[in-house]
Amino acid sequence: MKYGLLDQNRIEPLDWLRGLMAVSIMFYHLAANFYVQPNADSFIGRLGIYAVSVFFILSGLSLAHVYHASVNDIKSYLFFMIKRIFRIWPLLWIALVLVMLQGI
Repeated sequence: MKYGLLDQNRIEPLDWLRGLMAVSIMFYHLAANFYVQPNADSFIGRLGIYAVSVFFILSGLSLAHVYHASVNDIKSYLFFMIKRIFRIWPLLWIALVLVMLQGI
């Protein structure tokens, strides 16, 4: 079943919705940094709060949908986790070092 031009395992509308949630989170942070801290009663405050939840749910759903056929035993699970760690940790450490250097 092909949903879009990216990959037959991906559901393109979910990617679009996840991107929309990322843009919503960006607007929330933009408002919080340059204008006034939005509270949970305002539209932008609710947008920021709910967009994070929806973004994480859609990210997990997308990962589960893409990898459900290839991660089926402990060996493939460990390989998947090692790939994810080596994809995420370098950026995490770079960000941590930059934040620590900024404080010096």
